[in-house]
Amino acid sequence: MPSTSKSHLAKLLLSSLILSALSGCVTDLTEAVPTNSYCAIAKPITYDTTKDTPETVAEIELHNGVFVCLCEDDCPKGK
Repeated sequence: MPSTSKSHLAKLLLSSLILSALSGCVTDLTEAVPTNSYCAIAKPITYDTTKDTPETVAEIELHNGVFVCLCEDDCPKGK
């Protein structure tokens, strides 16, 4: 009956391997999620008015305005 013990050992090792692989997929729900993860990855964009089109400059200025409002808490005040 040596093959039965080898088979049992193989199943045990395979189960251990599967469980250890799945443990990497677990998410800790108690960990705090950043309230504004956009600010952790975004940054203002620079441009060159002599090389970039007016449309590109306008889009970049819009992006930079959103960045300043959300990340630097400097939003324009409404009337």
